[in-house]
Amino acid sequence: MSAELYLLPLAAAICLIMALLEAWLLTASRYLKWRWVKKIFPNYRDLVRSHIDYLIMSALLFGVYLTLLQLQISVPGIILWLTFIGAIYNPFGFILQAIKPDIVGDDLLSKIGVVLGFLPLSIGLGWCAVAIVAVSYNRVFL
Repeated sequence: MSAELYLLPLAAAICLIMALLEAWLLTASRYLKWRWVKKIFPNYRDLVRSHIDYLIMSALLFGVYLTLLQLQISVPGIILWLTFIGAIYNPFGFILQAIKPDIVGDDLLSKIGVVLGFLPLSIGLGWCAVAIVAVSYNRVFL
C-alpha cells in the first residue's frame, strides 16, 4: 500500500471539518440571526450546497479508502492527489458563490473554470471505482 493512500482519509477529515464549520455558519445565519454571517455569505442556498457537498465528499472518501484498503488495491499517487485536490476544491466553488453570488457568469472562461473544477475528482474517483470493479470482478468470477 502506498503511503499516499492516507490522502483519502485526510481529505475526508478536512471535508468533514469544513461541513461542521459550515453547519455552524448556517445556524448562525438562519437561527441566531448574526448579521455579520449574512453579510459575508449573502447566498444562503449555496452555503447549504457546499455543506452537503462536503458531507458527501467525506462519506465517499472514507468509503473508497476503506474499500481500497480492504481489497488491498494499489492506486497511483497522482490519482490519490487528484482525488484529494478535487474533493476539497469541488465544494469550495459553492462557498465562493455563497460569498459572491455572481462569481460564475455565462462567459466561456467561467464555463471552462467550472468544468476544470470537476476534472480532478472525476478522474480520481473514476479511477478508484474502475480499480474496485476490476479487482472485485476478478475475485468473484475468475
